[in-house]
Amino acid sequence: MEKAFFEWAQFSGENGNTAFPVEAIEELFLMDFEEGTIWLSKKLANLLYFEKEEILSKLSMEEFYMFFSEGGREIFKEEVQRLRNGKVNRVNSHVAVIREKELLSAVCYVFRLPQPRYLLGFLSIDYQPIQEYEQQMEVMIRKMQWTQNVNQLTLEGSADYVYQFDLVENVCTFSSKALEVLPLESATVPDAMSRMLELVIPEDRQMYLDSLTPFLTAQSDCHKVKYRVRNRNGEIMWLSSQGKGLHDESGKPLLLAGSMIDITEQQEREAEIRQMLYYDSLTKLKNRLCFEEELEKYLQQPDVKGSFVYINIRKFKLFNEMFGKSFADRILQEFARMLKLYFPGALGIYRFVGDEFLVHLSEHTREEIMGRLIPFQSSLKNSWEMEGHTLYVNMYAAVVMYPEDGADVEELVLHANQCLHRLARDEKEEIRFFTGQTGEDISKQYRLENELRKDIRNDFQHFRVVYQPIVHLKGGEHWEGAEALLRYSNPDLPNVGQMEMIRTLEQSGMILQVGRWVISQAVKECSRWNKATGKNMVVHVNMAAQQIPDAGLIKHIKEECRVNDLPYSSLVIELTETSLVNNFAQATELCQALKRLGVGVALDDFGTGYSGFTYLRDFPISQIKVDREYAKDIPTNLYNQVIVSFMRNLSRNMNVGLCVEGVETEDELTILLHMGVDTIQGFYFERPMEAENIRKEFIRRAVGNVE
Repeated sequence: MEKAFFEWAQFSGENGNTAFPVEAIEELFLMDFEEGTIWLSKKLANLLYFEKEEILSKLSMEEFYMFFSEGGREIFKEEVQRLRNGKVNRVNSHVAVIREKELLSAVCYVFRLPQPRYLLGFLSIDYQPIQEYEQQMEVMIRKMQWTQNVNQLTLEGSADYVYQFDLVENVCTFSSKALEVLPLESATVPDAMSRMLELVIPEDRQMYLDSLTPFLTAQSDCHKVKYRVRNRNGEIMWLSSQGKGLHDESGKPLLLAGSMIDITEQQEREAEIRQMLYYDSLTKLKNRLCFEEELEKYLQQPDVKGSFVYINIRKFKLFNEMFGKSFADRILQEFARMLKLYFPGALGIYRFVGDEFLVHLSEHTREEIMGRLIPFQSSLKNSWEMEGHTLYVNMYAAVVMYPEDGADVEELVLHANQCLHRLARDEKEEIRFFTGQTGEDISKQYRLENELRKDIRNDFQHFRVVYQPIVHLKGGEHWEGAEALLRYSNPDLPNVGQMEMIRTLEQSGMILQVGRWVISQAVKECSRWNKATGKNMVVHVNMAAQQIPDAGLIKHIKEECRVNDLPYSSLVIELTETSLVNNFAQATELCQALKRLGVGVALDDFGTGYSGFTYLRDFPISQIKVDREYAKDIPTNLYNQVIVSFMRNLSRNMNVGLCVEGVETEDELTILLHMGVDTIQGFYFERPMEAENIRKEFIRRAVGNVE
């Protein structure tokens, strides 16, 4: 550290720590266990070395411990050890700090940091010496002569809100200072017990009564409690009350005398710190740290049973990509509001991170849990109207029950994570209960996603585009263009299939970057074909459903075609029925924009869904691509023959092109030609080829060197 005193902003920047909300905190210290030293902030150092000529910013652990009383020292060491053992993420303890031979009451907070070498702490010191209260009470009690004059002098001479409670007469006398603040008619209050309870706000009355019980039953001579009252202005204020009392020989309480201190500012500060530590600032829900601590306490109860639902908003990254962060934040806020609306009485509702939420339930059977989930699931089927946009927000929900699915917080959260990842990967259902699956598949998926992200950052390393020719057979065999196909070959992941790679790109949102890159590669390659052959070749590019809402897609296509001097008519975008049905309005807008440019639109895998004919009617389609299933066994399969024949007639009547995919044998080709299909794609002609090889083949065919 370069500065004489510890500063969080400098330390955080140098060590890569996450941001910590210390704007209102100046009494900081940093514990460095490798060096065995403690760094003090400037303000804390000044407080501890009060009125001393030399103020240190760095001291040993033992030197720091000497600022605590003996009891406080042991408490502090125990709490620090709990943190270092990883049992908790933060601790707080009330300790006594020694300053100039006086004991000061203090609250010490210590937090774990990402580096195990360090702990971050701060000390909130109450400047009123502890002994002052105790001595004041003892002097008051010793000198009480049960006369009004002595009592009045004692009360009026105090700077705090002093009281004397005569339990025999049930009368309480307050100092003039207390009378200025509390809503009392006079300094002497009859029916004192009931009147005191009236001063305390309802939520704190039981706590106040519980604090009195040890004194009233002669188990203790002292009374100490913090509670809230309303002052003369009707505002809520916090009081810290501590006193000592007298009992007769039989243990009957006679007198309780003490002082009350206004600690409103201190409590508000602690509340702000708690808000920062345990609550999400965007949604106002509790956060993950709060969940882990609350669940840990809950699991310690005997024979406890319950469950929690780990929820992820489906494809939330698309909202960020489409509308920006501020709009996406509004979606998160609305989602949080609906969770609170549909899960009343839940043990807790939390926002974990990003688009992940958690609902803690007392329900323990599948029937009970589904009874809570179904109304919320049904509500998400309705559209959301937000800032002029119509949205459909869906979820994945993984359910974990305890104790059968895990014995502690870490295990339960791990199982919920595994279940949620598997659910999102399969995309077959919205709600799934944990079934004890192993983490092997999850680990593989996690590694694949990380490798894909790394390769994208490294200029799309290990990605490449191959091309399968599209052949026109009318008047001879003419290779009119090719379909661009994405491939991924990473030597560190030899067993990753292409479909698994595509699915991971789509689920993670990386398909947006990769999709644009494929368009760039395909446009550049097609431009080379045109220049090398002197012809207007055509390149087809597949588009995933997640790319349709890409607001900058049209601009990207225009720019790539301009830079590479490629006519728009040389580019065809292929869309599947699945991509259209999930994004109907945006897909319509995209297709119309492509048509205005002159870019072709092909309906891919036609015949595999239920709504293909609807899209032929509603979308500006320039070509139908018949799914390979209809080419399979077509020489002997009458049904396939009827379907392909019908599609051929339909395409002619609608004046759109027709291409049959997946042709592999000469018999399949022969019957398709006989049926009038003249544009074919399949292994019969060629498997997908590397860019350099297909370019050479186009050139060879252009000069007539074809065997």
